[in-house]
Amino acid sequence: MKTFMGTALVCAVLSMAFSPLSHAQDDYNEGKNLSSYTVTRTTAKLKIDGKINEADWKRAEEFVMVEATKGGKAPLKTTMRLLWDDDFLYIAYFCEDPDAWATWEKEDDPMWDEEVVEFFIDPNGTGFSYYEHEINPINQKVDLFIVNAGKRLNGKFTGWKDWDFKNLKQAVYVDGDGKKHGTKDKFWTVEVAVPFDELLELRGNTPEDGDMWRFNAYRIERGDKNKKDDDFYAGFSPVYRGSFHTPWQFGKIYFKK
Repeated sequence: MKTFMGTALVCAVLSMAFSPLSHAQDDYNEGKNLSSYTVTRTTAKLKIDGKINEADWKRAEEFVMVEATKGGKAPLKTTMRLLWDDDFLYIAYFCEDPDAWATWEKEDDPMWDEEVVEFFIDPNGTGFSYYEHEINPINQKVDLFIVNAGKRLNGKFTGWKDWDFKNLKQAVYVDGDGKKHGTKDKFWTVEVAVPFDELLELRGNTPEDGDMWRFNAYRIERGDKNKKDDDFYAGFSPVYRGSFHTPWQFGKIYFKK
């Protein structure tokens, strides 16, 4: 269940999120079995077409995502890769999927009820505020700015649904149709380019060599549309519970030139 706040309240919360007080009260950075990833730079311009076939993607580390709620092996192969340049953080997913499908066709539909990949970005690493973005197999999206109350309140959160990335780029490629339930598919892949200049904490700056951000990536896979016990959830860093909004379990990504 997601809840959403108005613009005025978000502005007030943002001022708190980026203040020294929020860091002094930080209790979000202690987790268990946190994953880490070194983000290397691109050597050439990437074409965002969903196919992740450029040489830079082949060089980037392939991270096999685990079952998000328990930390074990996920039933279907799901991988993540990251790259960066002066303007964007690039995120790529591979999702093995014998039946990729989607019914939500409008931006900001409740896509978390169906099949999606997601990422959560927390550049400050406080867990108090972060960005969420979801993409389904037909390349529709949801993006949110999230405020999280942290571990002491069990990750209680609220999200600003009217917030949007303006210049984010994304694309999906499906080996199959990706839309109809019950048809045969093989896999789907996703490419995303997240603009640094829209991340408020950076204040227009680009990450520097050695910087660390807190980050998580997820996949929601629905099995039989009518059987919830066929579902599974994959993650970059396992959350060990039934909520992705667990910032103390976000993994760590390190930028390297």
